[in-house]
Amino acid sequence: MNIKRLLLAFFVGIVIAYNLTVYYVDKELVKRDYSGVYNSCHKVWAARGLYNTRNEQNTPQAMMRAFSLGANGAEVDVHYDLKRKRFIVSHDHPKIDKNGELVYTQKNGKLLSLEDFLKAVGKDRYFWLDFKNLGQFSNEQTDQIIQHLEKITRFDNIKERMYIEGSNPLLMTRYTNAGFKTILGIHPIRESLFLSSFVINVYKLGYFFNNITVIAMPYGKLDDPTFGPKTIESLKNIPSFIFHVPPNDELVKNLVDTPSVRVVLVGKDLSINRYSIDACAK
Repeated sequence: MNIKRLLLAFFVGIVIAYNLTVYYVDKELVKRDYSGVYNSCHKVWAARGLYNTRNEQNTPQAMMRAFSLGANGAEVDVHYDLKRKRFIVSHDHPKIDKNGELVYTQKNGKLLSLEDFLKAVGKDRYFWLDFKNLGQFSNEQTDQIIQHLEKITRFDNIKERMYIEGSNPLLMTRYTNAGFKTILGIHPIRESLFLSSFVINVYKLGYFFNNITVIAMPYGKLDDPTFGPKTIESLKNIPSFIFHVPPNDELVKNLVDTPSVRVVLVGKDLSINRYSIDACAK
């Protein structure tokens, strides 16, 4: 009987501590200064540009096409290659050839480095850098990568307009501390499922205690969202970037009118132009 009481007391203590921690974090998040975070009324960015074929994704041509039609920013996929000491623009993970070399998807017949990409399209634009292998490096390697990234983002002061996404909050902190804006990419469960609020709160605690700039997450299904009303309320004090948004104009408009939502990417593995939908006063 005493063991049961001890277990019950332990469980109750955990629940109380959890709720007090969430309460504290919510109070502190209200005080945070988000003045440096993207907050334009033009919230719909391009996902890998506006492309006609899969191989055209993430190319300067696809990006410039999206920018010319009104996109203020774009999400671009990159991998860091330790051997080459370069960021390679590619959505697909590299394959390994018979010699043990990493083989990346080429763009216009050659590897596209982030340096060349930014020189081609970076002026005055905003970028969401989906860093595909950020979590694979040690702290020492991460610091070396950050030094490299600082060098190539000096052009046109791109560092101020770049957001770096990863799913490892401990490593993300090192980028934030180096002056980069960071995105904690999360994949919570659907809002209709049991414990969805708990999962969102766990992510929120990870965001808060690791000094990250914004949260990014998929919208989910139109009729069963991940980023639904309860989640919007829970994350109302955190700037959010929402991706894989169904191409429903009413939904897109509702999202861009939500103050905590700062960036919207419409479609999943689709090239869709919804850049004219904004939150600007008419």
